[in-house]
Amino acid sequence: MYKHIKSLTSLRGIAALVVVIHHFSYYGLPKTGSTLSAYSNFFKNGYLWVDFFFILSGFIMTHVYAEIFYLKVSLKNYRSYLFSRFARIYPLHIFIVSLFIGLEIVKLLFLNTSAFTGKFNLTALFANIFLLQAFDLKCPPLLWCNTYWNEPSWSISVEFFIYCIFPFLLLILLKNNHKTDLIVYSCTLFSILLLITFTRGNLDTIIGIPSIARCGLECILGIITYKVYHRGNYKKYFNLNLLAIIAITWIIMIMHYYWHDFRNLHDWLILPAFSLLILSVSINNNSVISKFLNSGLMLYIGTISYSTYMVHWFIQELLKIFWLYKFHDVFGKEFTEYQSLTSLGVFLMIVLLAASLTYRFVEVPARNYLKSTILGKQCIESQ
Repeated sequence: MYKHIKSLTSLRGIAALVVVIHHFSYYGLPKTGSTLSAYSNFFKNGYLWVDFFFILSGFIMTHVYAEIFYLKVSLKNYRSYLFSRFARIYPLHIFIVSLFIGLEIVKLLFLNTSAFTGKFNLTALFANIFLLQAFDLKCPPLLWCNTYWNEPSWSISVEFFIYCIFPFLLLILLKNNHKTDLIVYSCTLFSILLLITFTRGNLDTIIGIPSIARCGLECILGIITYKVYHRGNYKKYFNLNLLAIIAITWIIMIMHYYWHDFRNLHDWLILPAFSLLILSVSINNNSVISKFLNSGLMLYIGTISYSTYMVHWFIQELLKIFWLYKFHDVFGKEFTEYQSLTSLGVFLMIVLLAASLTYRFVEVPARNYLKSTILGKQCIESQ
């Protein structure tokens, strides 16, 4: 049985909140983004924390499944693993999709506005139901089309694809020695730089083959990072608190600046810092950082992070529609800076409350039900 690494749960919660603030401030109420960017571009760069999710996912899944898939990938274990991952992500996803369907019906019946059109078309709905929203391969150039009802769900579409091949990645990568790991990590990093440079010029790629490559390559970074953690040799030569401070400083510096030139290099440079952060906080100690990450509040925010990530876009869309219906105007058009920032604070509280409810009444019960009925006692526990 694997040991739960609490600090990583808290980091996942922080990452989810940064993404939520990024989406609200630059897509939901852009005036908030303008206000925040006057001081720092930290939240403008918030999409980069999805890359943190991918690296962390590779790390945690290696932590959970390394012993199972080290020697071979048997059909029994592979089937149990895949059902376990499906039970982890799908119930909440389909619940949120159903909320969006209800919203479209409300538009049609009560608001007298167009429904099931644009990005909310029925073809896209079909793709979302079957976790294929990132696979609209007919879209040129570089497969960039709107196929998402719930925008953040693009990541679970590509992640589930990577889940399917993950045991085979472990089978290959776990047997490598530390020198080979260094080569693999370096080559993977370089491949990501090429991916960024020859696609969108940044890491904000959410559709098609580039998004699949983004997730898969960063998952490999997570696997190698875990192998370093598992060996533990680095603890003899480095102070973990110093490593954490270096990683946090590195990340803050990258997030603070928004390079319009060399955008590809800007986004790429944060990836090793994410690996270093994960590595440095995985070992619990008495530092201020560890105590903060292991506090009850941070652990709870991390526990509901998947619900936070999945539910916030729906609340954002619901807010826009309500505002248009109630005030016949675009949400926040006449807001002052103070009102915009206040709206962000209120939005975050609503999202956390909604995430608490969906976690308790949808995510956990549905996951447990699927595991008990489909997998039974053969289910491999996942984090």
